Amino acid sequence: MVLRLLLTLVAVVMALAQARAQADTVCAGETSIWAVEEAPGVSYYWELYNDVEDLNLAVTPGNCPPAEAYFVDGINTGDSVNVMCLAAGTYFIKVTATDSCTNNIKVGKIVALPCMSEAVLLEPAPVCAGDTALFTFEITGGVGPWSVTYTDGTIEWTIDGILASPYTFQHIPTPTVPGTYQYWITRLVNGIGIVNDTPSDPVTLIVKPKPVTSPIFRY
Repeated sequence: MVLRLLLTLVAVVMALAQARAQADTVCAGETSIWAVEEAPGVSYYWELYNDVEDLNLAVTPGNCPPAEAYFVDGINTGDSVNVMCLAAGTYFIKVTATDSCTNNIKVGKIVALPCMSEAVLLEPAPVCAGDTALFTFEITGGVGPWSVTYTDGTIEWTIDGILASPYTFQHIPTPTVPGTYQYWITRLVNGIGIVNDTPSDPVTLIVKPKPVTSPIFRY
């Protein structure tokens, strides 16, 4: 997501009351890109705030703790920056544009919502009796690491510390008796503790019997 703050240089430094706040909604735990229209000979410096009450943003440095929101890789200069909002809440981002004559600021408002993650279990390939099946989770939304619980209706298995999607793993134990078996996800917890306990659609694992050889006869 790229969010733009349109900034036109003027010969004054604007206070918060004079700056128009541009608001955008992002997901807590995901990065967003903030940018200005670059102008020749102008440098840009960015700051984050988690509390602006009674502040004059034209002169007050950024006050947002990095445990709540921060600039990715610590980079807060240039015509664009990446912002990570770890916690849900309201933040303000300020960019100061400076050239050889003067400087100017623009303020944006960031509303970070606790976005929920979702996961699906992909249809597994059939296996022969005695072999181990491979399952794959596809996870979208929110931030990891994720913890996924799935079931066959009788037993539940939980896999913790999933860092990337898709995630493929061995289903142990795989049934050894030929037949069809259904599995589905029952619970997903993302890296900021948001729980999704809506069951996923079931998938079917087919376990095939192994080929049986017959005696070899000589005629």
